[in-house]
Amino acid sequence: MRDALVIDFGLIDHGLLLKEFNVTTFQAEDEIAAICAAIGASYAGSLGVTSSSGPGIALKGEAMGLGIMTELPLVIVNSQRGGPSTGLPTKTEQSDLYQAIYGRNGDAPLPVIAACSPGDAFECAIEACRIAVQYMTPVMLLTDGYIANASEPWLVPDPDDFERFPAEFLTEPRGEKLLPYKRNERGARPWIKPGTPGMMHRIGGIEKAADTGHIDYSPDNHQKMTELRRDKILGVDVSDQEVCLGETTGTLAVVGWGSTYGPIHQAVGRAIAKGCDVAHIHVRHIWPMPANLGDLLRGYDHVLVPEMNTGQFKTVLRDQFLVDAKPLTKTSGQPFGISEIENAIEEILA
Repeated sequence: MRDALVIDFGLIDHGLLLKEFNVTTFQAEDEIAAICAAIGASYAGSLGVTSSSGPGIALKGEAMGLGIMTELPLVIVNSQRGGPSTGLPTKTEQSDLYQAIYGRNGDAPLPVIAACSPGDAFECAIEACRIAVQYMTPVMLLTDGYIANASEPWLVPDPDDFERFPAEFLTEPRGEKLLPYKRNERGARPWIKPGTPGMMHRIGGIEKAADTGHIDYSPDNHQKMTELRRDKILGVDVSDQEVCLGETTGTLAVVGWGSTYGPIHQAVGRAIAKGCDVAHIHVRHIWPMPANLGDLLRGYDHVLVPEMNTGQFKTVLRDQFLVDAKPLTKTSGQPFGISEIENAIEEILA
């Protein structure tokens, strides 16, 4: 689904992407048109979704900033491929992590989620929609060429098992006058459908005044609004990080994200079977990261981060938690082999 627009709350209520739930899709003429149309859908009261891979995500970058400034829900799917530029358009890579976390002009944070398998992509998509709607923000969902072209046995879940997060629209002012940028306990502004009687308000890419949403260039206001947008994203409800395999403290933690899950899990399992003190930690929420992740990583003597780039997540972990994470990198357009990670584990433990 490249450059697609998905519009419907059936997607949220039922977890199903089906025409009978009023989902609308279309192929836009280019990536910029696709994300701008998706933002328009979100402004109109639907949930916009757009997708591409690295170069297309770069084209969408300016409009992502618009979605962040206007504080509208939006989901951007990035199926990463080898880069830069056209690069390896049919091969896999994980080299868009910096782009996902930092790749917009200005201070423009948004949540980033990474799926680790084709089946996991379903739950990650629902999680991305939940965060987008509850926090009124664009969210990026990372997959890659390996996941996009892979398949696995998967039991279709019961939609009733998922927690509901229905959209809430503001239909009348909360108080004496309308305050379209007045935030709730999550830091999210209200969602107002255009055309709602008495609810006319300003929207656009120029800095907004706190609460009123009017244009405001004043230094103090921009400082305040920058911090409010930052704190909203840092306050996103993220589950504590769990250990996939092994103990919660020890000699070595192998930390992965995205499609490296399979080879890491197998390599760590084989090392444990040989008596090695090693654990597997796999991170779904790339930004903001789980609150306990730093303390968890500091419980190991060594941290190894296999990823299909030149060490991007390793750098983020070092920056955020001041842990001496070591990279294991690969940019050949092919996924890791189990033996490659096994050899790295043995080398560190030796």
